[in-house]
Amino acid sequence: MNLNKRFSIAHYDNWSHPSLYYEAIKNSTQQFREEIYDIYFGKKFRYKYQEHEFYDDYTKHHEVVYGNVMGVEASDEQVDYLFKIQEEFGIDVSLTINQLNIPVEIFYSKNNIVITAFMQWLQEFYDRGLRSCTLANNHLMKSGILQDKFPEMKWKNTVNQQVSSAQEVLDYLYLGYNIIQLDRSLNRNMDELKRIKDVVERYKSKYPEKYIKTCILVKEGCMPFCPFKREHDDLQLYYKKIDYWRSYLLELSCGRREKILGQAIVPRSGTDCFWLSVDTFKEYAEVVDIFKHSGRLRMGVPPQDSGGIQFGWYTGKHAVDSFKEIIENRLEPVCLWLLGTIKFQRPKIDLEDVKRDLKRHFYMTDEAKKLEQRLKNCKNQCYNCHLCERTFKIPEFDSLIEL
Repeated sequence: MNLNKRFSIAHYDNWSHPSLYYEAIKNSTQQFREEIYDIYFGKKFRYKYQEHEFYDDYTKHHEVVYGNVMGVEASDEQVDYLFKIQEEFGIDVSLTINQLNIPVEIFYSKNNIVITAFMQWLQEFYDRGLRSCTLANNHLMKSGILQDKFPEMKWKNTVNQQVSSAQEVLDYLYLGYNIIQLDRSLNRNMDELKRIKDVVERYKSKYPEKYIKTCILVKEGCMPFCPFKREHDDLQLYYKKIDYWRSYLLELSCGRREKILGQAIVPRSGTDCFWLSVDTFKEYAEVVDIFKHSGRLRMGVPPQDSGGIQFGWYTGKHAVDSFKEIIENRLEPVCLWLLGTIKFQRPKIDLEDVKRDLKRHFYMTDEAKKLEQRLKNCKNQCYNCHLCERTFKIPEFDSLIEL
């Protein structure tokens, strides 16, 4: 099967070394680079608003900030290297502005001065070659001014808008989005993914000139239908200003869950795609165009120097240079392979040895394979199932919140 342009991967905005990501892409194999659909990064729009308008409690001068919910952004030097990746390797870079609590000045300011400044800010990226942007602003998308101003831009909604049905997909297409990033819940709802595939194909037949793709977030770790998610997104805007990960609030949610269950090891504690077999991956690949991996908050810098790493896939014990190697050689379980940086110019692996080693993994047991089939379409209705708990031999519970 064709794996080219299949993966949307995060730029590590938190890395301190500005050229390290570029070096890792440069060291990667041509096959790996061909499999990348785009590299997404965060950047914040800032504007010193000087009009005393709209809100009486505003001071005369205040800063409007409009950006992304991860609370980090690529440095100017990192952005330079991202455009260098785009120019040298033909991999699109994609700006992320997925903040849901939109500053009111974006919609209203005296003489529309803030939205004018925002458009000028976007224009600077567009002039450098940016042709992909995540923007969580449905009013602005529906206005049509973005499409008129930036005719070659591909617009993505954000997964945080929770587009979770075929009808919602159509609604977002009619808003003007090109790439529909689907809600995490659909990772466990093959029935609805197939309906979405059908309505997208129908839409494309009606508007053959439009560029349309679908995307799911396959690796992240958030609990299904997380009741804390929106609040976390709003808090995480201040990631650099507060000790976010040590907050007592996280001890009520993610931190507590991970202490008890681990980081999404038990599938029902997260929404990651549970692909054990190559056949299951192919089933998803037939109905979804792009597979997105999170990672912009990845911390620190690998111990190797900038010339010592490349991108690839690893299990902790084994590493390969491309996803094609996993699929063609049926290196199952597929979901055990993680996307990230690996050591450059490693000794060639013995594929048969890797297969024998992986075959001993718990994910290759009959119990795990039965769970894989259930998770494709369980719709995260865990209270009425409990197969995850039985498979992993832990006490049954109705809700993650009760933990």
